[in-house]
Amino acid sequence: MLPYIDVEGLQELPLCLLGRFPDRMTDPIIDKIGKSEELFKIAPKVVQRRVWLSNPNKFQNDIIPIVKAYMNDPEIIRMSMEMSADQPTQVINQRRSHASIKKLLDFIGGDMQLYNNVMNSLRSLFVLTNDAIYCTLRYDVLMACHEANIRAITATDPSHELVWNLDACNRTLSMDERRVENIRKFFDKVARDDPVHGDIAMILNDPFTSNMIASRLLQIMIEATQTSERFGQAENTTIWTATMLNLGAHARRIVQQQKFRIPKVEANVTDKFMSTLNSYLLNDAIRILKQDSEEPYQIDEVEFTEENLVALDDSEVARKLICHYMLNKLAHMDIQALSKILPNFVASLKRNAHYDYQSEIMDSLHVTYRAFFHSFVGILLRQNQITRFLTTRKWQTTIMSEFLLPCAAIDSAAYEQVVTFLLNAFRLVASSGRAGSIGDSFSNLGRWLETLYTNRPESTISDEKNITLRATFAQIVSDAGVFSGGRYKIRQEDIPTVLPYVQPVWAENQMDTSA
Repeated sequence: MLPYIDVEGLQELPLCLLGRFPDRMTDPIIDKIGKSEELFKIAPKVVQRRVWLSNPNKFQNDIIPIVKAYMNDPEIIRMSMEMSADQPTQVINQRRSHASIKKLLDFIGGDMQLYNNVMNSLRSLFVLTNDAIYCTLRYDVLMACHEANIRAITATDPSHELVWNLDACNRTLSMDERRVENIRKFFDKVARDDPVHGDIAMILNDPFTSNMIASRLLQIMIEATQTSERFGQAENTTIWTATMLNLGAHARRIVQQQKFRIPKVEANVTDKFMSTLNSYLLNDAIRILKQDSEEPYQIDEVEFTEENLVALDDSEVARKLICHYMLNKLAHMDIQALSKILPNFVASLKRNAHYDYQSEIMDSLHVTYRAFFHSFVGILLRQNQITRFLTTRKWQTTIMSEFLLPCAAIDSAAYEQVVTFLLNAFRLVASSGRAGSIGDSFSNLGRWLETLYTNRPESTISDEKNITLRATFAQIVSDAGVFSGGRYKIRQEDIPTVLPYVQPVWAENQMDTSA
């Protein structure tokens, strides 16, 4: 045993020597340091790494808090729900500079075995929870190694080439021909049943990456209509991109079952759902092209049938596509297209109602839809969209009455987003002093709140979440009675059940309200 290792005040000396001569670390010495938190904390990093390699329990105890700090960070969670990021490079840099990423790189150093142990832990936690943020962390750790030029890792991890190319695509939210060709060549080099498909699937399941691919898939379909290409002519590119998206969607099953063959996109998705969506896109293109023309034109109206919409129940490719289509139409303020597609989405959501978001194992369908509602409301709060919404009856009917309110009655994530949207929309307008037709639109605010509350999906709203939502309701009604001299005050007869719900919050917080 090392001299002075048990002498307080002199312990750093033998530990420092071990750091300089790691080949002299014997199993008894490593075991002793691993069992003493006091010794471990003052040991050089190279010594700590030897302990982690030889002591799995110590490794898990030290790695889990670092991982959890990343997973539970509200900003990381919020960014994972952005299906259409405005500033992708800023998002990536913010993620990559997270304290947990820096700690993990320091934890691993250039040790490939430790790196593999960290990756194995992330795989296990992902399988256990189906939380795609573990996929984001796996992606970020590898790219952080790339940026730190840790070649011992990047030259050995077989998925490095893929991540490097995808990172460039994510920073521009596009997939140019050169990157696509590089990614195709990468896949061509991977054997059919190679276990690396598990890591590839996790990387493609990173929410930021999967949304980038879904956005690109939609854009390919849009471009095909604009260049007069029919769906079949663009099929190879479309199916290849959809297959990448589908591979990521099956990541948990692939890793869990250790079956590494790339799954095909379901026939009902390619032959029915995507074909119908392509007809929607073609009709949109014709309508936009002809809307300013005096010449009469005719469109072959196409509707999503119940048979087509079933794809949304089982296919992440279909879900991601329809979500990105709706977000695209909202961003381009195409209310006519939204008036057709939004009711179809509500009908589909009804078949999958009342999901408990507190579930230990996340359900991909509802996680995707939660991100969609978050992103939809985010776009709706942009200046052009919120102005059009607040000044146009058609927008209020299509978006609030026929979409957001029905969704909020079905899904607790939608409910939470709609309540928060009303608070933010009201504050945005009322605090800016913008009156006239914009301010007058809030005459519906009381009725919207009453409808939200009376139809809430109560069984899936946790007690903790209900406290937050009650406070938001109280704040909206309070703000309406106070802002602009009370010009937006909600009539009591419009909120007969909301009032008793919020009054305890007013009393507890001594909130200023004349409602």
